[in-house]
Amino acid sequence: MGLSWINPLYLSGLLLLALPVLIHLVQKQHSQGARFPSLMFLKQIPQREKRRLEIRHWLLLALRCLLLLLIILAFARPFFNTPSGAVGLKPERQDSIIVLDRSYSMRIADHWQQALDKALQLVNRKQARDRIGIILIDDETEIISDLTTRAADLRVVLRNQTPGFKATRLPLAIEQAARLLAGSNASRKQIYVVSDFQASAVSAVARITEDIEVTALPVEVTRAANASITSVDIEASSRAASEEFSLSVEIMNRATIPLEQEVSLRLDGRELSRRKLRLAPRSTMTETFDRLSVSDDLLRGIVSLADDALILDNQHFFVYSSKQQVPLLIVEATAPRANQSVFLHNALGLSRNPSFRVERMAITTLKPEDLKSWAVIIMNDVSMPTGVLADALADFVAAGGGLLFATGTAAQQSWPTALLPGIPGSGIEARRANAFNMTDFESDHPLSTNLGVRNTIDLSLARVFKYRELQPGADDRVVARYNDGGAALLERQIGLGRVLLLTTTLDTHWNDIVLQPAFLPFLHQSLRYLTAFETYPNQSAVGSITDVMRYARALAGADAIVATRAKGPLIVESPEAGEIRISRQSPLLTLAQPGFYQVHHTTPPGVEITLAANVDPHEANQEMLDVTQFVEEIRTSADSAATGKTLNRRQAAEYEQQQRLAYAILLVVLALTLIEALSANWIGIRQSMRTRGAS
Repeated sequence: MGLSWINPLYLSGLLLLALPVLIHLVQKQHSQGARFPSLMFLKQIPQREKRRLEIRHWLLLALRCLLLLLIILAFARPFFNTPSGAVGLKPERQDSIIVLDRSYSMRIADHWQQALDKALQLVNRKQARDRIGIILIDDETEIISDLTTRAADLRVVLRNQTPGFKATRLPLAIEQAARLLAGSNASRKQIYVVSDFQASAVSAVARITEDIEVTALPVEVTRAANASITSVDIEASSRAASEEFSLSVEIMNRATIPLEQEVSLRLDGRELSRRKLRLAPRSTMTETFDRLSVSDDLLRGIVSLADDALILDNQHFFVYSSKQQVPLLIVEATAPRANQSVFLHNALGLSRNPSFRVERMAITTLKPEDLKSWAVIIMNDVSMPTGVLADALADFVAAGGGLLFATGTAAQQSWPTALLPGIPGSGIEARRANAFNMTDFESDHPLSTNLGVRNTIDLSLARVFKYRELQPGADDRVVARYNDGGAALLERQIGLGRVLLLTTTLDTHWNDIVLQPAFLPFLHQSLRYLTAFETYPNQSAVGSITDVMRYARALAGADAIVATRAKGPLIVESPEAGEIRISRQSPLLTLAQPGFYQVHHTTPPGVEITLAANVDPHEANQEMLDVTQFVEEIRTSADSAATGKTLNRRQAAEYEQQQRLAYAILLVVLALTLIEALSANWIGIRQSMRTRGAS
């Protein structure tokens, strides 16, 4: 072990050791004179005092010289290095990162065991001072061990790993390893990639610096016969019975030989069908299951193949609900007009995405506690309530409910401006033989999108004979106007919910809108908008992140909206029957494994929320990379290593480790400074006392 210096130029400061000596040689000794009453009669006689150049306090001089010496040495930053290491900041050692592929393709045959053996061999043959870190890779990277010299710990960490359920993204891991090594001050930097090197694992060239070497360690790939379910498409039946649907299952033979396979379908744990298949080499076929029916609100389905070399891609999970119903209440006057809501009922009954569970109620029988049962309320030409019920309606909208209000004769009797948009005026009637038309819809409003080929609402052919004049307020949005400029449809946002107000009726009393072909898409889109309706995904990929409450609202509608008012965390039961707790304020769930996730406490009892997760079928592709070309592309595209003097965090930490000796010297300097101050003070006091005694 030898002593080296980080800043050896500071050693030139040793010349400053002459300063304390000079100070001690030239300092004057002043004696205390005697006072006389008067000196005016004494003759001044010149006297030459001989200055004696001698050092009186050797210990104090030595202490001051030692202090200066230690300060100079501390600034020079001494550190110890081993005989095998280079003098300076580049110790002769190798820092390595092992990138270990844990994607689910490593489950084929003995691929995973081969990969573990290769990683353990790298650990076993490391030199004492070499450091190794470990990164696990699938479609994300996980650093399970930072750079360390402890081989025993590395072996334990490696033996505790298992392959996962995700696909491979090699460039991501190599770049992460390069970032770790960028903080190393070792003389050699190495990345070892242990993988089956599928072609699907690489979409771009990994970027590293030229001072890092990449070595590929491929496992010996077993070309096993494997078939995969690559996709499952669900389509609702076109028959009148909306509970029926069909499945289209795409199956791929990834082997170079024909395969005899068997596909089965299970719904809610009950096997419905099993069929034998013959798959040609490297081919894809589609198997269809028709006329399937749903007995419950939510159905769990599993399509399976017989076991082969890779079991994970032989199963596909999905959920399906034909009753994604949104509860809707139509509120009418106590004595409504004949057929006042018949057009509404017919239009709502034709909706499939979503379907509506419709109930009618007179305004006089509506109670505040009833409102929580509905996702959207249509006030169909009624006099708006006051008092407690009016407050409850406002709370209903603020909590996320939707309100569609259609004006008419009865609606003119009262107008709660805190809830309904607009400031009411008189009724506007068209002249004889003329009518108003709704010709001006906002083009960027959600109501004017996703409504067919023309991608717009066209109610220009509808005739409006009378409408309620409204002056929009500052917080109101005019969604549509009549051809005379009057407001036809207004919107107001209240808390989490919305109010839409149509200034004419929803029957033929004041118009013929309900008789137009555009009425169906207009009404359905309006209600989707008011309920923030979303179509639920019947299957998701492992590794994706799902907003559980958003998914619950898409699947269960208002039942999930009602449940959002509850307190406490969401409970999710994973496919392994483990329990996951999620905050309602940030209800994000990572789908970490294939299977069904059952969500609790998002809906009232009896309403089921289940997510289905599946592995990425592309990971089962056994087409391999040209490993030599893969490494060469990384090497030729490497960036120049940083040559500046700025240290990164890891280098700074290592250099700080080397400079502990400098810190120890500074602590000694602090202690000696205190001793020097006390000693100098004591010598001064003692000399003063001697002078007083002599006088």
